Amino acid sequence: MRSPRITAAAAVTAAVGILAGTSHAAAQPRCRQVDATISDKVVTEGCPPGIPVCVAGTVRGKHGFDGTTVFVLGSRGEAPPTAPDQRPVSGTLTYTFDDGSTLTALETSIGNVSTQTGTGHAGGTQQFTGGTHHYEGATGFAYLAQHWETDHFATRIQGEVCTS
Repeated sequence: MRSPRITAAAAVTAAVGILAGTSHAAAQPRCRQVDATISDKVVTEGCPPGIPVCVAGTVRGKHGFDGTTVFVLGSRGEAPPTAPDQRPVSGTLTYTFDDGSTLTALETSIGNVSTQTGTGHAGGTQQFTGGTHHYEGATGFAYLAQHWETDHFATRIQGEVCTS
């Protein structure tokens, strides 16, 4: 027969382990993969207040990552001498989903996309910086690959978004 002391110690150890495991799990972010395509173009309507021109469109992806997007240019840099046709661009991208949730990202890329000639490509990253509803406090990243189609940008994104 087991000693009551050993049984009590085992019960306390198990309870502490369960509580520690529970609090540890709650503190860990929940991450999910992002695999989607953004189709957007330069517009003068539908931009945030005070922004005369932005890039707006839609996102369609796996696991319900569907909604609208608005990109607001923050800065555009000079092409480096070693790649004179490549220009860096950075700004804020906001995703808005059907349930009203938003996800915000800092997007930075470099490329030579030309809306006049319909040629070029760009590559870069999105760093998720927060959001609303179930994206509140979101972190994560996505890599992007972009090109110009007949009348819009087509951007493939792949990465992960994490919430706590």
